[in-house]
Amino acid sequence: MNQTWYSLYVPASDTDTVSKTLGSLFGEHGYQPYDPFPGGTGTPSGQRELVRLFVAPAQENWVRVLGQPVESLLPDFSRAMHMPVIYGWLTGDDGGLALFTENGTRHTDPAAFEPFLKPDTGADLLERAFAGKLPVPVQKDDGPPVAVIGGDALPPEIQQLAEDKGVNPQQANKLFERLSGSLFGKLGGSDDQAQQDQARAIVSGGGRNIWNSLNGQRVRAAASVLQLPANWQVPTAQTVRDAYQVHRLRERSPRMALLPGDKDVMDAVPDALSYVPVYVVAQS
Repeated sequence: MNQTWYSLYVPASDTDTVSKTLGSLFGEHGYQPYDPFPGGTGTPSGQRELVRLFVAPAQENWVRVLGQPVESLLPDFSRAMHMPVIYGWLTGDDGGLALFTENGTRHTDPAAFEPFLKPDTGADLLERAFAGKLPVPVQKDDGPPVAVIGGDALPPEIQQLAEDKGVNPQQANKLFERLSGSLFGKLGGSDDQAQQDQARAIVSGGGRNIWNSLNGQRVRAAASVLQLPANWQVPTAQTVRDAYQVHRLRERSPRMALLPGDKDVMDAVPDALSYVPVYVVAQS
């Protein structure tokens, strides 16, 4: 499971412009491009810093950039694009959205995002989302099921556990027994089995899915009220990187037999070759 996630959102419809602007910006700051994929130049030795980004095909008049950017360069990037850029990040310890305006100013207050609200969505809903007070559905993955209730619906102890990556199961069980009475009261009654299961999932270490942490909930809640593209969250940079590797190898050697798992990797991002890699290195 990915424990970090980073994305940029540019309100543009030209992937090529975004990728070229990024490449030029990195070049101005001393980064050199490299190509580690089949047929490329490989990864240079003696590198000090690797930056690995993919620029996605435009969708709904947005271009998404996948991968961890150099945050100190984002003001220059928004200025070079002459348009605002939304930056989203989520780790095991932190997460949120920031807006870089055309002049490079960074904003994290909800009011700055009002121009990007969905129609018929009020600023009050945006403020609730940023404050973690807007409930979002459970997001599941290949790991254990995780359930999350709104950020203000749980006692403080449970909120903290939900924000953590996980806790000792034995300690969680004891804590659950101690809190279960007041917790189920807040959830509207202990007869609701589904909500009881949700609470147990949280306190038993289910919070290991970062998207169901408190920060993950806030990011998802904020994204749900903004006019971001449908692909705002997925695919991940790692998924695209893996698919791009296999697709490019197949493009160069179409008769080469697929290895076990290659088809699944390719199917995960069928249009991987339409993503533009922006791989740069800062030499030591």
